[in-house]
This record gives sequence, C-alpha cells and structure tokens, in this order.
Amino acid sequence: MELQMPAGDMSCKEWVSCQFSIITHNRPFYLYMRFIVRAMFAALFLGLVMTLRAHAADWDITQLMHALAQEKSGQTTFVELKYISFLNQPIKSSGDMRFVSPDVLEMHTLQPDDQTIRVRGDLLIMDHHTVPLEDHPELLAFIDSIRGTLTGNRALLERFFTLSLKGDKNDWSLMLAPSKKDVAKLIQSITVSGSRERVRHITIVKTNHDRSVITLGDTSTP
Repeated sequence: MELQMPAGDMSCKEWVSCQFSIITHNRPFYLYMRFIVRAMFAALFLGLVMTLRAHAADWDITQLMHALAQEKSGQTTFVELKYISFLNQPIKSSGDMRFVSPDVLEMHTLQPDDQTIRVRGDLLIMDHHTVPLEDHPELLAFIDSIRGTLTGNRALLERFFTLSLKGDKNDWSLMLAPSKKDVAKLIQSITVSGSRERVRHITIVKTNHDRSVITLGDTSTP
C-alpha cells in the first residue's frame, strides 16, 4: 500500500492522522502489521526466557559445592537465635566458628556462656568429654549440615539428607530434607542460604516446630 505525502496546506499532524485512518481501514494490511508486531514481541520475550534459563542452568548443586569447596579452611563469627515454643523471646548466643576440610568443625560460644565444641570425624569433644556421634544420629546430621556446607562436601551432606537448590549464584538456598527415619523424627528441614561461595544463614526447623537460625559473618583464613 502506497502512502501519499501531505499536499497543499495539510499539516504534518493531519497527514499522519489521515494515513493512520487509511491503514486501520485497510483491514488485511492492518491485521498483517499487527501480526508482525506481536511476532516480534513474542520472539524478544522467548529470547529473554531462554537467556534466563541458560543462566539458571549454570548454577546447580554441583556448581555450588565446587564454589564452597574452594575454601579448605576458615573462621567466622556466628549469632544463633533459638525459637522455642514455650518461650516468648528467642535464646541468643554468639561466638566464633572454625572449620577445616573435610570434617573438622569448632564452635566457640562466647555469649551467654563460654563453651567450646569440637568435632572431628564422628567424634564430638565438649568440656573434656568425648561423645561418639554414631550414637546420636540427629546430632551428627545437624553438625554435618554445617560442616558439609561450609566445606562444600556433598558426600557428607548426603549421608542424612536429600538436597535441592533454588535461586542463582548471587542469592541461593540449599534445602536439606532428612532421608533417614531416625533423623526425620527430630528434624523437619534445614535450609542453608548464601551468595556465591559465602554461607550467610542456616535455619533448622524441628518436627516440634522449634527452630534455630544461625547467621554467619564473613569468612577469613586462619
């Protein structure tokens, strides 16, 4: 369809209005143009979706574990809030945490009381007492959720949990669902969240709905 240039004293605005009227009244041409515009928007939208999916596909549990495993050892501060159903306020504790790959974890609580817990392998040492964690699978599972994540040890995590991941590398959440009956009796879920290779929060929810939220500071190399 040929568009005519404005003639005589017709203003540009009047000419545009006239041509638009011609186009919209030429129904086959109008429908064709509308189809072309919609097709262009659909292609742009599909391209955006495919790009987002491609970026998301680059970040999975294997990639996360690889990123976390880059730090073989480190130390950080922690603040833990324990929410217990029969208490109006959470119980707060804080201190320092140290880890060494593959299975060493030390938690030194400074507030409200000074106490140190050391774990190496399946042994827990507290107040000069050694406790075999094999006799306490629920405690071992809790400890493994921390040291396994901090060191990027997937095998350690999968001893007691089924893993699932959501988010991207800048804002991810790793969900740990108990896969053992004795653990599932006490622990409902554990969620570890962070950004890139940094673990920021660990949330433990028990089957009685009590929960504990541990917030970690930046990690430094000892």
